[in-house]
Amino acid sequence: MDDTIFNDAKLGNAYAGLGVAYMYQYGKDVDPDPALALDWYMRSAEEGCSRAKWELAKIFRDGSIADQSDEYFLYYLSKAAEAGVPEARLEYALVQMEGSLVPKNDLKAFNWMHAAAEQRLPMAQFLIGYMFGQGIGTKVDKVEEEIWYSKVGVNGNAELFYWIGRNYEFGLYGVKVDLFEAGRWYKIGADMGHEKCLICWQSVLASLDGAKHDTLRDRENRLSQTDVQVEQTLRDSALTLADHCLDVEDYEGAFKNYQRAADLGNPVAQFTLALMYHDGIYVKRNDRMALDLMSRASLAGSEDAQFMMGTLYERGKGMKKDIEEAIKYYTMAAANGYLVAYYRLGLYMEHPEIHVRNSGNTIIR
Repeated sequence: MDDTIFNDAKLGNAYAGLGVAYMYQYGKDVDPDPALALDWYMRSAEEGCSRAKWELAKIFRDGSIADQSDEYFLYYLSKAAEAGVPEARLEYALVQMEGSLVPKNDLKAFNWMHAAAEQRLPMAQFLIGYMFGQGIGTKVDKVEEEIWYSKVGVNGNAELFYWIGRNYEFGLYGVKVDLFEAGRWYKIGADMGHEKCLICWQSVLASLDGAKHDTLRDRENRLSQTDVQVEQTLRDSALTLADHCLDVEDYEGAFKNYQRAADLGNPVAQFTLALMYHDGIYVKRNDRMALDLMSRASLAGSEDAQFMMGTLYERGKGMKKDIEEAIKYYTMAAANGYLVAYYRLGLYMEHPEIHVRNSGNTIIR
């Protein structure tokens, strides 16, 4: 990567600072340096970058590259929520509902949850519907409950429906046990072909019909044997072995195991194979194969591949220069958590964070 981002960060560009912080945190084109990462996140936040405030909240919540701190977590969480980050607003609402870090305040929780839901965050839409249904922070309103639930059905995905059903079935995260509601959400996911939802829906129907109800542990054991889960385990094992082989310079073993994981749909393996073909590691250099794998990895969800595709389109390397395509891939990468992409987007627009939120790409990380 060129030095432009570092120069712009030193000149006070908030998104350049965000990108540099991310690079130091995860070792992207630089040696990992937690202290520098933290420093640049703080600089970016001071320059007004709301995403940097959210990253700092998560850092101090989890104790990842700095000591865990409830004080700093709440400080940056509130700043990120006030700045409009929907994920921060959702978490701030949960903090207000839970009441261990701050005095419990259901009204504040409702207001922050509503703000996040209005930004089309599916989990917030579900929770604001639940709050209307249970009268948490507001009067009970079953019409509003169903309005918000219908929005979740439009904006959510099968994995979200699985987790919602799971919360209702086993009373997790403050949700009251309700097998009928659990069945409703599992059914939506099952209709989308989600194997776990189908198994859980059938189990709930059996329980409502008088059969013994699974414990959470029993259910998790059953789900671990599904075809999808077994395939995921094989895929993850192949990727782990491939990474190890690469670390010890066993390039043949690395290539074969990355190929195995890639064939099973792992986007990280697909991206790494693309780099091996591009650099001629173990295999003869083949840029056409590299580009094909890079494209497949980007569509499968690799933020690294999405950012790389954006770079290729932006610079016209291996393909015709196309800034609109570059922006599309940078937007996907930013939504997936590749924070340098916000800097690249910022070269073409004034408010890249708003652009990413409004793009229809679900913010994953």
